[in-house]
Formats: sequence, C-alpha cells, structure tokens
Amino acid sequence: MRPVQIVSGRHPFEIMVLVAALLCGILLIVTDIQPPSINIAMPPFVQATWELGLVLVGVGGLLGITWPGHLVTGIGIELGAMVLLGTTTAMYSIAVFIVSGRPALVAGAFIGAVAVSSLWRSLQILRDLRKLTNASEQNVLAEVELLVEGDDP
Repeated sequence: MRPVQIVSGRHPFEIMVLVAALLCGILLIVTDIQPPSINIAMPPFVQATWELGLVLVGVGGLLGITWPGHLVTGIGIELGAMVLLGTTTAMYSIAVFIVSGRPALVAGAFIGAVAVSSLWRSLQILRDLRKLTNASEQNVLAEVELLVEGDDP
C-alpha cells in the first residue's frame, strides 16, 4: 500500500499573509483608522468584526501551522484560519470594488486573489484531513510531507 502524503507544512507565502493579517488587524484596532472603503461599505459592527477577524486569522493560522501536538489538531486550526482569511479578504475586496469601482481593479483583484488562494488552501487541508482519517480507519501510518523541516533540504 502506498503511503499517504499530506500537503501541510510551513508555506512561506501563507506565513507572511498570516503575519500581515495579524499586524493589520492590530493596527486597525489600536489606531482606530479604517480605509475609506471600509467606512463607507460596512456598518460599525461589521467593521469591528472584520478587524477582529484579521487578528484571529493571524493568531489562529500561525498557531495551527506551528502546533506542537497532534497533526490533525494543528491542521484543523489552520483550516479555520484559512476559511476566515478567505472571508475577511473577500469582504475587503468587495468593499473596495463597491466604493471605488473600476479604479480599484488592481487593489481589489490583488486582495481577491488572497481570498481565492485562502479558500484553495482550505480545500487542500480538507483533502489532507480526509487522507489522515482514511489512514486512521485503515490502521496505517500516514506519511506527512513538510515543505520545510529543520535544516535539511
């Protein structure tokens, strides 16, 4: 029987987006300065939820990908963060387009790409969780392939 391969690992792009989400969320909350598109397109409660969501994305995502315990727990935490990241970035992308229209094409598309890639990563994680579940049910070991592990190439 072929070993089960898991796609999870420390993806540099994912890590940097999670760090950026955390920092942006903290800055938005601490400075109480929001982008004009957010002020126009979202009511105050939704704005506050969006800001807190960015912080939760960063903390949860970084916690999930560095989880020292059970692999399934870490992957599950990462999954939650990726779904929330996809949601928060989609909210911002839509707000930018609603407020600015065609002039926001570049910024909105760029942020929209983060939303799509976050949801794409969520699907990868779901596939990995399914592989782990199947391996567990068949009582076999799952081979976990990490992109970066220690100092070895």
